[in-house]
Amino acid sequence: MMPAKNLVRMVVANTLRSPRHFILSAFGIVIGIGAFVLFLALTQRAGETLERVFPLDEVEVVAPTVAVGTIDATKRLDDSIVQKILARPEVAAAIPRMNLVFPAAGRGDFEGKDFRLELGGFADGVDPSFVQDDARTRDLFRDWDALTDDPNRIACVPPPRDPYDAVRSAPPPPKKNRKQLSSGWDTYGKGGTGPSPTSAPGTPPPLPEGFEVPPPGVPLSPYPPAPPPAPAPAPTDAAGADPAAAPVAAPVAAPVAAPPPYTNPCPNPDRYYCDDTERVCKHRVPVVLSSTVVELYNTRFAKAHGMPAANEDLVNFLIQSRGLSAMRFSIGLNNTVIEGSGKVSKKPPRRIEAMIVGVSKRAMQLGVTVPIQYIERWNREYMGEEAATSYSSIIVKLKDRNQLAPFAQWLKDSEDLRLEDSLGEQFATVVFVIRLLFLIISIAILVVAVINIGHNFFVQVSERRREIGIMRAVGATETDVLLIVLGEAAMVGIVGGIIGIALALGIGAGWDAIAATKIPKFPFKPDSWFDFKPWIWASALGFSTLFCILGGYLPARRAAKMEPAQALAQN
Repeated sequence: MMPAKNLVRMVVANTLRSPRHFILSAFGIVIGIGAFVLFLALTQRAGETLERVFPLDEVEVVAPTVAVGTIDATKRLDDSIVQKILARPEVAAAIPRMNLVFPAAGRGDFEGKDFRLELGGFADGVDPSFVQDDARTRDLFRDWDALTDDPNRIACVPPPRDPYDAVRSAPPPPKKNRKQLSSGWDTYGKGGTGPSPTSAPGTPPPLPEGFEVPPPGVPLSPYPPAPPPAPAPAPTDAAGADPAAAPVAAPVAAPVAAPPPYTNPCPNPDRYYCDDTERVCKHRVPVVLSSTVVELYNTRFAKAHGMPAANEDLVNFLIQSRGLSAMRFSIGLNNTVIEGSGKVSKKPPRRIEAMIVGVSKRAMQLGVTVPIQYIERWNREYMGEEAATSYSSIIVKLKDRNQLAPFAQWLKDSEDLRLEDSLGEQFATVVFVIRLLFLIISIAILVVAVINIGHNFFVQVSERRREIGIMRAVGATETDVLLIVLGEAAMVGIVGGIIGIALALGIGAGWDAIAATKIPKFPFKPDSWFDFKPWIWASALGFSTLFCILGGYLPARRAAKMEPAQALAQN
C-alpha cells in the first residue's frame, strides 16, 4: 500500500493538474454549501430573536373570560389552583402573577424630559425568586417593606403637595455642594442646619428649633411664617391735622423669600424616599421592564414625543454611572392620566416612589413588573381582600416540552382553564417550517452537485485509463487507486466547502450593511441578520466533503477494478 505522504502528494498534484475538472466539480458544491450556511445562519438568528420576544420554555395558564351582562363571572385563580397544578407530574414549577386592578399614574424625569404614563392595567407582580436575570436584579428585586430592622427607615418630612398636580415627580437627591436640612429643604453656604458631625450613621439631623410636624392637609414647611406688615398710621381729625404736613405713605412690606427647593432628606437617597403618608424613609419599589417595552419606547414613543432613545445597555449604563436615583419615578395610586375616567375605589390617592432596577425577560411584556407582595398590599388597600388573593395568570414550567399536550388537555377537562394563546409557539413553528424548507433546498442543490461530481469523475477516469494502467503495472494496488480518486473528490469537497462558507459570509455581510441603512428600525431589529455559529461552519465543511466522497465513490471503484493490460491497450 502506498505511504500516506506519497498518497497526499499525488492527490494534490492530480487536483492542480486539471483545474477545469476541479472547477466544474466544485461549482455545485460552492453554491449548495453557500446556501446551506446562509439559510441556517438566517434561521438561527430568527430563532434567537423569537426567544427574546417570546420565552418558549414555559406556558401561561389563564381563566377563560366569562361575562354575564355587566358581571364578570370569570373563574378565580387562587392558591388552591396553584397547588393543583403543582401536583401534576409533568409540572416542575408554578409561579402566579397578579395584575394591578385599579388606576395608577406614573410620572418621572428621564434625561431632562418629564413623562407620564398610565400603570393601571399595565403593571403586575411576580415572586422575586422568578426574576433572577443578573446580580443587581437579584439583590434589589425584593419586598423591602417586609424588612422590620431597616436602619434607614427613619422619620422625615415629605415634599409639599402641589394642588395643581395630582402626582408630583420624585424629588431629587441633595447636591454635593449643599448642606441639607432634615426636613428636605436645602440651605446654601454657611449657617445652614446640616447634619451634626457627632450624629450616628443613618440618623437624620434635627429639625429647626420649635418646628412641629403639622397634621395631614396642612402645608409642610420648617420655616416660620413671615410677620404681617405694620399697619399704616390712622389719619388724624381736622383739629389735630397739620395742613402744611406732607401725607405719610403706608410702609411697603418686604418681599418674602421663597424657600429653597426641596430635596430628598433620607439617608441613601439613591434608594430611599420620604413617604407622604407614613412620613418615614422607605425603600423605593423595585421595578423591572421587559425588552419589549424598551424596544417599543425607542421605536414608537421616544421619537414621537421628543424623548431620548434608550436600550437595555443604556439602562444598565445609567444605573452604573449615575446611580439608581437616575431611574426613579413616582406612582400615584388611585390616580390616572386618562382624562374622564372614573375612580374604581373611594380610597384617597397616595404617592409612592419606584425605581427601575433592570431589564428582565420575566417582566410583563407590555408594562412594568414589581414584587408580587406590593401588588397584593395595594390591591387589598384599594379593592379589598378578593382582589389581593386572585391571580391574573400562572406561569407553569414543564419538565418536558413534549408533555404540553396532556397538560393542556387536563387544564381544559378538569379545571376549565386554558393556556394563553402563545404567539411564541406559533412563530416557532413557522421558523421551524422555514428552516426545514431551506434545508431541503440546500440538500437538493447538494444532491445535484453530487451527481455532477460523479459525472465529472467518470469522465476523468475514462480520460486517465492509461495513467491508471501504468500505476497498476508498476505495483499500485486497487486500494491505492481507490484512495487516490476518493482523495481528489475529498479535496474538491474541502476547497469547495471553504469557498461556499466564504461566499455565505460575504453575502451576509453585504446584506447587513444594506439593512443597516435602507431598512427602518423596528422592534427587535437585529444588528446582524445572520448568526454564523461554529457548528454551522463545521457541519457545512463536513457535508461538502462527505457528499463529494459519495459522488466520487463509483468512479473510484471503477478505476480500482480496471485491469492494467486492458487499460494500456485502449487509446
